[in-house]
Amino acid sequence: MYGGEKGEGLPNLHVSDRAYFIGSAMLLAIVIFGLVLVTSTLMESEWTTYDMQRFYAMAQVIVDGATPYLDYQDPKPPLIFFTLAVPTLLGQKLLGGLILVGISNFASALLLMAMAWRLYGRFSGLLAGLLFTLNVAWAQGYFVLTEPFALTFILLSTYALMFTENRWKYVLAGLSAGVGIGFKQYALFLIPLLLFFMYRRGELKKAPELLVGILIPLAIIFGAIFLAYGPTAGAASLYWSYGVAGTYLSESNMGDVTSYRATDPLILAANIIMAVTVFTSLLLFAAASVVRDGHLSPLEEYFVLASLLFAGTILIRQYLHYWILALPFLALLSTRPFRGP
Repeated sequence: MYGGEKGEGLPNLHVSDRAYFIGSAMLLAIVIFGLVLVTSTLMESEWTTYDMQRFYAMAQVIVDGATPYLDYQDPKPPLIFFTLAVPTLLGQKLLGGLILVGISNFASALLLMAMAWRLYGRFSGLLAGLLFTLNVAWAQGYFVLTEPFALTFILLSTYALMFTENRWKYVLAGLSAGVGIGFKQYALFLIPLLLFFMYRRGELKKAPELLVGILIPLAIIFGAIFLAYGPTAGAASLYWSYGVAGTYLSESNMGDVTSYRATDPLILAANIIMAVTVFTSLLLFAAASVVRDGHLSPLEEYFVLASLLFAGTILIRQYLHYWILALPFLALLSTRPFRGP
């Protein structure tokens, strides 16, 4: 795919695939880390740092040798806290966290570019990477949040299952999905999506391999908490990661954790409209691509369902960063009309 043979990515330009890929990757890196730099200047605003402050409060608990989920609570799976414990330990909370987010977004953009390139050609690959890179800024994807980390592993899982022929691709897809779930609960939606794709491809008999792969990292993550902090902390980690779902869906607060649930139907409708409006152009391009060419491969059906399912989380809470998980699949659908060599 990136071997050095010549292609026709743009009219009258004859650039090797290798050079095209390197140049595209450099462009994406410049945009991503430029936006990370811009984001760092916004961190004085309280609205940009609420989630980050909570994440780092838990990370500080870990660094100080206290007990996560008991000495401090936050309704997120453990991986975000232990990941941010590294820049906390190094004394570089803001810069370190933003660099990690930038690396995650860069990895996601490269995976997305590789997928679109394989499906629709190298220009579509670059376009998909750019659409994601730019639109994720509107989805607060350059702040220190859980979604950029989870998304990288969602895309790794997708790539492993759908774009590789490795004998262990089902287990590898499961391992990546499991790590994503260890960052963000909504990554659980990936499980029925992957199973649907396997069903459409007649590969559902391999589902046990996928599910075992998903369970392995989760068992390691939560097993480590049980071993390191004891059964009470282990049970608390499971509760605050996944057991609070009912409360989160039905209540505005969970203890001292505010979840900003709109109770007035008019406010809820207004919030949803505002959240959707930000991404109207990308939504229209993706929808037009599907309508214009009604024939969808199982892989493209997966993209449509992933877009709908992950975008549907906006109905639960109208946070713009909930769009991040849907954006790559919308970008892939939007690049279909630009098929080329």
